[in-house]
Amino acid sequence: MDPHPGIRITPQLVFGLLLATIGVIFTLDNLDIVRARHFLQFWPLAFVLLGVAQIVQARTPAGTLGGAAWIFVGLVMLGRRLGFWDMNVWDFWPLILVVIGGRIVWQAYGGDTGRGLAVDSGAIVSGIAVMGGCDRKVVSSEFRGAELTAFMGGGKLDLREAAMADGQAVVKVLAVMGGFELLVPDTWNVIIEATPFLGGIDVKARTSLNPTAPRLIVRGFVMMGGLDIKN
Repeated sequence: MDPHPGIRITPQLVFGLLLATIGVIFTLDNLDIVRARHFLQFWPLAFVLLGVAQIVQARTPAGTLGGAAWIFVGLVMLGRRLGFWDMNVWDFWPLILVVIGGRIVWQAYGGDTGRGLAVDSGAIVSGIAVMGGCDRKVVSSEFRGAELTAFMGGGKLDLREAAMADGQAVVKVLAVMGGFELLVPDTWNVIIEATPFLGGIDVKARTSLNPTAPRLIVRGFVMMGGLDIKN
């Protein structure tokens, strides 16, 4: 039984829905039912939706701030395309210096660096790396799965000290111009169901051949990026 029933708003879900929506729009355009250009002018909404999904999954202030940044970029670009204002998103580039400076100050006073290896004891783990990094080490004795998202970033998920709750867990990966490194015990049986597109999935891990061994199922989509599975 799924311990988390209902629909989970994740970057994977948002990205999949966006791809499906674009496909439907272009199909209807080819059939002369609608005009794709009337809908594609709203494409900056993709940044807004991805930002909302990141905030929903955020486990740190840095994750929330990153999601808010994507929402801000999307709204600025959308408002400009619709003629609500003349602001350009590049007008705000000095704010990058503000964020970097604030991060340095935060670290100087002993704040969270945001890149260090975070220990997680939850049954379901989330990791988001958007133009940055995200490292997780799972020590849960009831591990059920993880949801990993990388967009122009990367990270690592260490499962070597985790134990599965029901003998099976699912890791969902969405990597676009980025990637993840997955560390697994050699006593697990790893099953790859992820799809690479202009990217790759490299399995270097030693895995168990015992049919009764714990099963880790890796699902998802890797585009212009990579997924490395090691011990």
